[in-house]
Parts: sequence; C-alpha cells; structure tokens
Amino acid sequence: MSESSQQQVNEEYARQFMPPGRRQPAVVQESAPEPTVEPPSAESPAPAEAMPAEPDPPALDGAEPSPSANGAAPERAAASAAVPDLSPALLPEPESDGADTAPPYVEANDLFKIYKPADLEVVALRGVDLEVRAGELVGIVGASGSGKTTLLNILAGLERPSAGRIRVGERDLLDISDRDLVAYRRQEVGFVWQATGRNLVPYLNVRDNIELPQAIAGAARRQRRQRAEELLDALQMSDKTRRYPSELSGGEQQRVAIAVALANNPPLLLADEPTGELDTNMAEDVFRMLQRINRQFGVTVVIVTHYAGISHWVDRVVRIRDGRIGSESYLTTSYRGEDGREEEYLVVDRAGRLQLPREYVERFQSLNGTWDGLASTGMADDGGEITLRPASAPYRSRERWEPAPRGDNGARSA
Repeated sequence: MSESSQQQVNEEYARQFMPPGRRQPAVVQESAPEPTVEPPSAESPAPAEAMPAEPDPPALDGAEPSPSANGAAPERAAASAAVPDLSPALLPEPESDGADTAPPYVEANDLFKIYKPADLEVVALRGVDLEVRAGELVGIVGASGSGKTTLLNILAGLERPSAGRIRVGERDLLDISDRDLVAYRRQEVGFVWQATGRNLVPYLNVRDNIELPQAIAGAARRQRRQRAEELLDALQMSDKTRRYPSELSGGEQQRVAIAVALANNPPLLLADEPTGELDTNMAEDVFRMLQRINRQFGVTVVIVTHYAGISHWVDRVVRIRDGRIGSESYLTTSYRGEDGREEEYLVVDRAGRLQLPREYVERFQSLNGTWDGLASTGMADDGGEITLRPASAPYRSRERWEPAPRGDNGARSA
C-alpha cells in the first residue's frame, strides 16, 4: 500500500472513531527502502516461496510499528495496514467532564421562608440545605405542608426567601432585582403546574401555545416554528399540532405543558405535582417524558410529587419534613440489571443537624415510653462511626435546689 493511500485510511479512521479534540493527521513513518532482489543464478536456484519482504504498516498517533511475522503473505500485510490496531494502548483515554468538581447548579444553604398572615408567623422552611447538579433529575417528596411547594416557588422566582442563601446558576435569588427576576423567569427556568388548565391558553392550539413564550421573548417566527416542532417530536406529539387543549387527554395536556415550559430552552425545569390529576398509566407516561427530556436536552429537572414510585424515574429522591431536608434515597439495581430496593440515607447539614425518621421515634416511644428528647452520643476510636442513643435527663434532687432557710435578720443561715 502506498503512503498516500495509507494516509487516507488513517485520516478516515480518525474522523470516524476519535473524539474531535484528539483528531490529527496520522503521521506516516518513512518505510525502509525495498530490498533489491537479484535474479537467481544457475548454481543456486531460489526457492519458489521466497518473496521480497513488504514494509511494515505505519502506526497511528506516532506509535511504534509492530513487526510483521517472517514470511507473511501480501494479503495479510495489506489487511493489517488497512485495519488499525484497537488495543487498549492505542485507544484514546476518556476525557473527564469535570462533573464531580464543578459547583452544583442549584445550591440552597440554611434557607428560611416565613409567612406573616395578619399577626401570625408561619415558618415554612427551617434551614434547608440542598444541592442539585447540572443535568440531574431530582424528585422532592413530603407530606402536605412540609414546605416542598414553597421551596419550588423560591427556585422558580415566584417567591423570595426570608433568610439564608439560594443560588441557581450564576444568580443569587436572595439578592436580585425585580428586573433581573423577570428575565430569570422568562429565560432560565420553566414551570409546570399541577392543574392542567393553568399551563395552557385554551383558545390557542398546541403549536401556538409553545410559540407564545418564544414570541414574548422576541424570537423570530422561523426559530419559534423549529423549536416547537423539535419539542413536539421529542414528546411524541407531532400529530397533535393543530389541536386545542380541550381536545387532548390529561396526559397529553401535561406533555404540551412540558413543551411550553421548555419553549425558551431554559436550563432548569420545575414541575409541581405534574401527575396529581392523572391516573397511574398517565402519570408514568408523564414521568417517562420528563426522563426523556432530561436525557435528550440535558436540562436539570426538579419534581415535587406524592407519587409513590417516583424513585423509578429519577436519579435521587429528597424527602422534606417540617420545613427541613430529612433524608435522601436512591434506587439500587442488582448485577442482573433488575430493580432493587430503595436505600434511604439521613441528611446531616452543614451545622451538624439531622432529623430522625418519625417511625424510629414512634417505635422507641412504644417500647420504652416517653423520653425527654435527649440523646447520648459516642464515636469510635477511628472516627468512622457515631452512635446515637436516646436518653433521659438524670434525676436531680430537689434538696440541691431548695433555698437555705433565712434567719430573723433575713440572712441565710449556714
């Protein structure tokens, strides 16, 4: 094989299989000059299988050429030159995306939210600590009144926190002007409400509903049409373009609502009980669409829900109780790829606070009676384990606290 043809083979391999950052023209090493074969003399006839040796194929990326076996056939040498060696030593090393070292996209630190209806103060969030990585799919669950919707509204820019720190991307939502907050809600976050009728304009068809946020943002007509078609195709709604919301099922309306929330291509998508008004089949269909959107567009998704099987659709489940993050759970899989059990872990915040699961406290009280809310702690010598045991306050003698009797002149007697 000539040098020019080998150069083409190597460049074609680099174009198809190598990452763009490592593509470079393959260097073809100069081969040794072909040996001159003298005609056999009459005294010593040359054997029939003797043939001139063909030069070794050039290596990729400047690697040393592998020596060919002695007496290899020309067809074998040509095949080895055309097919590059894919041994681990020649494969490009995977490049780290820096996801482990990059700061979280959503970061809440000791976040408080206090409502003041009339003369009463209601604390909805009590020092929430939460981190969400870019491109992560997170579900937030909790009882009604636990503060999960309040947290979602703060992330959406619909409410301002009372104290603490909340950052989304490069924006500090605690210290942000009204003008910047409007730009944030318009361009950087999408929201899906629980009520399907709240997400869509009833007198606009599906495509017009998706184009409306883009028109408000000033996008061109061709760009709006292209984005709408892209989202409808991803959500498998291309055949419902000209239908009105009243002509769609509840699950289809929530699909269109997701498309409307993503119309301006925001990096963050928030969903507040998106399956609250749907049956089980439609709910799973909506969660499947959210998972597809997360994987296909790389958008960060945070879902507030009461759905029991949310762990099958998200990367992480965050449990909030009494205005504070109590635990996180992950769905583990077996080595066969089957769904395993859900593992729950208590969350210890930056101040060292944690919440015991309610069932632990109730079980302890049923077995040992009420306790004073105190606990004794201990730590292993290597620091790898901390023990926490409920305890009661030690008995204190009343005689220690009784005042000494006073004399006639009012002075305490010894």
